[in-house]
Amino acid sequence: MNAFVLAGDRGERRQVGGMNKALLTLEGRPLIIHVLSALDQARGVDRIYVIGPQKEIMGAIEQALPYVLFTKKIEVLPQKENLVENILSAYASSLPGYRKGSDPRQLPNADEPGLFLPADIPLVTAAEIDAFISACDMEKYDYCLGVTSESALRPFYPSKGRPGIKMPYLYLKDQVYRMNNLHLARPYRIGMADAVQEMYDHRHQRYTGNRFRIAYRILKSPHGPSGLVFYLLAQGGVFFMNAGLPSIASFFRKRLPAEAVEKEASTFLQTRFKAVETRIGGAALDIDDEKAYRAISHRFREWRRYLAGFNEKSDSPLRPGDGAVCGRFSETTREASEKRQSNKLA
Repeated sequence: MNAFVLAGDRGERRQVGGMNKALLTLEGRPLIIHVLSALDQARGVDRIYVIGPQKEIMGAIEQALPYVLFTKKIEVLPQKENLVENILSAYASSLPGYRKGSDPRQLPNADEPGLFLPADIPLVTAAEIDAFISACDMEKYDYCLGVTSESALRPFYPSKGRPGIKMPYLYLKDQVYRMNNLHLARPYRIGMADAVQEMYDHRHQRYTGNRFRIAYRILKSPHGPSGLVFYLLAQGGVFFMNAGLPSIASFFRKRLPAEAVEKEASTFLQTRFKAVETRIGGAALDIDDEKAYRAISHRFREWRRYLAGFNEKSDSPLRPGDGAVCGRFSETTREASEKRQSNKLA
């Protein structure tokens, strides 16, 4: 399976400290290197594509080569103007036989699912990626969205004077979830690409204006009134839970069973949608602002040790690849690493 790392900095992509988040440093390495390392070790991933500012991303990979050995093929593609354009352009470029200007949907392998994830989740692990891929039934569904329960994320909360991360949740009838940034999808099977872009642009729900924009977009969609009811119920649950009134929140939550929400999402997106739970937690911890960046920077080693325990529970051996970094890298990463090391010694 191909993995696609979204590292663009155009459109509504948020920067942190005036920088593309993919290039923020953590333990001396850009965030994107941590994500690529996890994908490189994941058994379910065969080849990796990165979509973002080519020169900067390729420079970050090249600088990491003496210290990080990538065994799978990595190709860096130029970014487009927004999220959906990046996804569709990168996916088309990954299809064997695709030529610019042709219709990629006509290719025989244009229905293969791909793994899509952002570059700002440095705590994601190979174990979590593989667990997610294994849990996705792509015979029944065309878009699987990763979610993580609140209980799995409690170890990352602030504690005893130490910084931590506590992010907003979706309060369903019997579960409390956070979307965890892992997406397994057949892009051409999702019918509402423009709606996906608008939802992404207005994803930050702490801004009241964004809530109204999303509500309006849902209302314009097919079966808009029923979708709007679900959205308002979800917002009501969040509001009263955050206000410390769980008994009132339950009035909204009991009308949101997971199966009904998935069905409504399928209707809105015009696809076969499924939420897939993973219990490890690292993928849900994205660096959305400077506060999250400081917290992860402060506790990165501690949290990595905790997450490594899940890796140790996996008794399946990792499957090494045999690849190259594409673009202007014409050598394998092993050869490039050795060459850089010999240059240093010289």
